[in-house]
Amino acid sequence: MHPPLARPGTPAAPPAGEPMQPPAPVPPGPGPAPASPAAALARHLAGRGITGVYTAATIKVAVISVTAGLTVWTDGQQLWCVVHGQRRTWPADDLEAASTGIAALARPASP
Repeated sequence: MHPPLARPGTPAAPPAGEPMQPPAPVPPGPGPAPASPAAALARHLAGRGITGVYTAATIKVAVISVTAGLTVWTDGQQLWCVVHGQRRTWPADDLEAASTGIAALARPASP
């Protein structure tokens, strides 16, 4: 019996009794993924007492369900929602201001 032939680009199996070499290490990736503005906003809102926030994201847009009547969207650059027919926007890199404004919208007005 003959040893197996290697296919082009595939190394042949080592002869019997010879140890196999480990595969080459995988090079490191480009680094950690950037933080999601949706997840970061949810954390900021939790710090303001707004809990039960749900988020879902795709590559281009994310949605943040804050309350039954308040949904916030983000494209990574801007956060926005529509309340009583008016669009409200905040820069995604100013989560402090965004979470303050969104928390105020999420809380019912005092009588």
